[in-house]
Amino acid sequence: QNIKMKEEVRIWMDGAFDLMHYGHINAFRQGRELGTYLIVGVNSDESIAQCKGSAPILNHDERVAMVRSCKFVDQVIEQVPYI
Repeated sequence: QNIKMKEEVRIWMDGAFDLMHYGHINAFRQGRELGTYLIVGVNSDESIAQCKGSAPILNHDERVAMVRSCKFVDQVIEQVPYI
């Protein structure tokens, strides 16, 4: 038998993910469909405040917990810079 292994394709996305909503979840779903492994970076509170002019409503730990709970996300990287 000739069994083909599916090549791993890693997809990266990052963001603030403050007040998670349908658009975030849909972006995760679409990102996961583009590859086999979805890595999501959660921006630090400090970098969000610096770039957006105000701190996020939810703190970093709350935002990370929400992203981790999404079934489409395979790995979460914390404290990535908001660019």
